[in-house]
Amino acid sequence: MRDIVENRSRISFARKLRLARLVLRENGARWSFLLLIYYAASSLAHRAFTSMDRLRRGQGLPGLNSSTLNREIWNAWDWNAAGDEWTVSDDWKESLIRCVLEPEVPMGSVVLEIGPGAGRWTGPLLARCGAYTGIDISAACIERCQHRFAGEPRARFVIGSGRDLAPIADESIDVIWSFDVFVHVNRTEVASYLQEFARVLRPGGVGIVHHGTVGGASGGWRSDLTASAWRGILSQQKFSPIRSLGRWSDDDTVHTLQYDDMITVFAKPATPPVVS
Repeated sequence: MRDIVENRSRISFARKLRLARLVLRENGARWSFLLLIYYAASSLAHRAFTSMDRLRRGQGLPGLNSSTLNREIWNAWDWNAAGDEWTVSDDWKESLIRCVLEPEVPMGSVVLEIGPGAGRWTGPLLARCGAYTGIDISAACIERCQHRFAGEPRARFVIGSGRDLAPIADESIDVIWSFDVFVHVNRTEVASYLQEFARVLRPGGVGIVHHGTVGGASGGWRSDLTASAWRGILSQQKFSPIRSLGRWSDDDTVHTLQYDDMITVFAKPATPPVVS
């Protein structure tokens, strides 16, 4: 029964007092007191978030999404849940693999995963790839993945800067996969990464990236990236969008992404034919 703060203005103060008396009568003093604490604290938190968001947009602040803060946060994170603390359900994850990952990652591909974390998507990627590289800003994540996939000769894991793909050779990658990463990367760093995508992808190579669309307005400590900014960055690097989805159907079930996020699949243009 969590409340939506924005809806509270739709009831007048006089009516709220009447409701408070009914709440007290039906639920007792202890429950009603806890409701009062929740009401006051959530209102304060909502105002604080709104003010933070206004300052961030107005002054161009990085919020919690600079590369420096991302490195510190993910190095300090408790990875015992292996990243599945963000998984809606087992069915949701299996459907995303079946309906998004597998159709877009051809068997035998050379795959680059940006931000593998604790290897939440690495196993399904390894099942399809000919060679795999995972690059992460967090040394703790790289160490965990190296241990978890120590017996996999096709996989290597390297630490990245959070701004570029310096360890990756030019035009050496068929598919880039990244999930739950670019939702926390600000648009300046996104632009830097996409420039690197253009460098490391082979002609005709594909990117599959989970990203934000509303500049953090829906919560989830998302970055300042918007849908229009994302499209502009793709266009600047001459990538061709293939499809974007915030929800997908799997038989009779519709699955969604949280916080107004999207997954975009895009391609690097193939090398134009040589004219004799």
